[in-house]
Amino acid sequence: MNQLYDVNAAARQLAVSPWTVRAYIRQGKLHPVRIGRLVRLDEEELSKFVTRNKTSGQRSGDER
Repeated sequence: MNQLYDVNAAARQLAVSPWTVRAYIRQGKLHPVRIGRLVRLDEEELSKFVTRNKTSGQRSGDER
């Protein structure tokens, strides 16, 4: 079984705020595991999220 992260730990893994993680869950961008009232995020789900949202890091021609 993969590691499960609470919202705060997931936020640290993604380098965003816990509020942003909660927003991603509401928007359907992240799919949590719910255990009663607890919300957890599977490490595989976090990896998939990062892969889906990767950017090349290259600047477009109009940026200076």
